[in-house]
Amino acid sequence: MRMRKLLRPLAFFLALLLVSAFGCSPLHSCLHVDAPEALDAEKQALLEALVSARPEPSKRSGPSLDVIVIDVGQGDSILLISPEGKTMLVDAGPKDAFDRIRTVLDAHGVTSLDMIVATHPHADHIGSMTDVLNAYPVGTYVTIPQDPPGTVGAALSENGCTVSFAEGGTTIPWAESCTVTVLNPVPGYDAEPEELNDCSVVLHVRYGETAVLLAGDAEALAEKRMLDTFPRSMLRANVLKLGHHGSSSSTGFSFFLAVDPDFAIASCGVHNDYGHPHKETLSLLYDTHTAFYSTDTDGTVTFHLDGETVSVDLS
Repeated sequence: MRMRKLLRPLAFFLALLLVSAFGCSPLHSCLHVDAPEALDAEKQALLEALVSARPEPSKRSGPSLDVIVIDVGQGDSILLISPEGKTMLVDAGPKDAFDRIRTVLDAHGVTSLDMIVATHPHADHIGSMTDVLNAYPVGTYVTIPQDPPGTVGAALSENGCTVSFAEGGTTIPWAESCTVTVLNPVPGYDAEPEELNDCSVVLHVRYGETAVLLAGDAEALAEKRMLDTFPRSMLRANVLKLGHHGSSSSTGFSFFLAVDPDFAIASCGVHNDYGHPHKETLSLLYDTHTAFYSTDTDGTVTFHLDGETVSVDLS
């Protein structure tokens, strides 16, 4: 696995050279922007190639950090369970997602949440947050300084939740076995309302020698700020929850190389209006031999990080 990761940048640049010299490969044929059917066909070919290239399922050995990317349609909601049983919910999907979230939490015996992280106050990330806050006792609620919608703020107050604001470069106390580092928002960046995606809380969660990076909806600006601020070692992770549902506005090449994941996942809805995940992102994953999963086709996906290796379960 280590050798494969070291060869990724070389393989990608060789692919670029081949395309420049001989034209596009069958999976990356040069298609005109006014031919949507052909573009859809190329995206489907990429998806099929990525699925066929997935590694064989492996079994975890011993305790694990479980990262459960819940299928909430077009949105994000991710449940983390530490080896000692601490719980964290990152985002709460769109407004109709609560039943799906509750089903997953019930299946894992979750009756309270030690922490909730609201990456940013967009409806596809906190649409069901009020329902979650009213249904489960919550220890700490981590968010960004922008005010949440009224119903979420009221639920936080009514349920006596401790609220803290995320700041890049700090660690969050959650579980003794895991290190939770905030990478974004980068200090000193005051976002305008239209830039909330780039204010998304980005978390790096490490257990042993394994780690996951949850990129929220962070796009190119936030990725550049993280690259400019932190050493690459702080970004590296085995699993990458792709920024902005696999959009081409996220997961830039330099950021991706810094993270250098073995596995990537997009959280998005079936036949969503935005075309997520985008073909450009799929091409990057294909060219770098990264195992790809997506909630729109795989449903809820669980990554088990046992401190040395990562295994995947599909619901």
